[in-house]
Amino acid sequence: MRQHALAFLILVLGAGVCVSATLGDPAAPSKKAVPSLKKTPAAKKASVAPAAAKPVTSVQPGQKTSTPSGPKKAGVPPPPASTQGTGNLEDMEVTGQAKDKVMIEKVTPDVKVDVKELVDSLTDKTEKLLEQGRPIPSEEDFRQFDRIDSAQTARPWLPDLVEPPLISFQPAPAQATVVAWRLEVTDDKGDVVHVIPGKGNPVHEIVWEGRDKNGKMIRVASAYAFRFITVDEFKDTHTTLGKAFTLRHLKYKDKKNLIVELSSSYLFADTRISPDALPIFERVLDVLREYSGSPFSLEFQTMDYGGETVKARQKGVTEKIAADLFLSPDSINFSYAPVGDRGDVLRFVIKLR
Repeated sequence: MRQHALAFLILVLGAGVCVSATLGDPAAPSKKAVPSLKKTPAAKKASVAPAAAKPVTSVQPGQKTSTPSGPKKAGVPPPPASTQGTGNLEDMEVTGQAKDKVMIEKVTPDVKVDVKELVDSLTDKTEKLLEQGRPIPSEEDFRQFDRIDSAQTARPWLPDLVEPPLISFQPAPAQATVVAWRLEVTDDKGDVVHVIPGKGNPVHEIVWEGRDKNGKMIRVASAYAFRFITVDEFKDTHTTLGKAFTLRHLKYKDKKNLIVELSSSYLFADTRISPDALPIFERVLDVLREYSGSPFSLEFQTMDYGGETVKARQKGVTEKIAADLFLSPDSINFSYAPVGDRGDVLRFVIKLR
């Protein structure tokens, strides 16, 4: 027991000596050197100073960028530590916003397009056509035009020639009972040139071919009108007037001939063909092409049938026909005549077989 007490006393005395030696060590810091955790008046106002802004660095394409980890210049103190916490600066975490500026340049792609791959060259096609020989038409090639016999319009965009029937009249249903009716055609003098009569209710359509009482076709460049008259059961008459009309051109058949008549006042501007009448004249040339196997002749019926004006008109017309139909001007037959029952006209007489 005494041994145990003695050992305990020795341990206690040894610990006291160690503590005394520690407090008496001149190398140990004094109480004044121990940092105080109490806040100073300046620390109350701002506990932590803001982090310094990072420098703005312009980066070119292809260059590497590096973000500075902190100030590296000597003599620049680190940011003050917060007074809160343990006070250990090594354990302190500083947060902030990076101010780095990175500039990225947009690269324009270099696109190369060969136009020849997209559009065919017209020059190449033209050169190929020029290299090919042009065949010369033979007499056999022209003979096929002599065998053309078709009523199809060669150039449908041109205006048509006037041809029978000239009037196609459809009377409206009568309100009263009709016992008789008639269609009368009058000329510019008011004379009746043709009458189509009927009894009872009118037919659905009344057609007039364009011939007068004597069976002759009416003339071009003359005004005509028609009226439709009905007689009811009470002997009262009711008249419907039609619009007056004037023919500038006319195509019809007379016995064994096909006739095309053009008004001279409409066809000619002095000695030349009028531009307004040129489409109709082109239509006449289509008729001549249609009947290319039949001979034709020109008749100039005019007041000055022996003067220079009609001769100049005849020359212009024959040259136009010869050029368009590939004929010789000397092969076209023509004649001059005074104004007769057909008026002042140019007549194309095609002899049908």
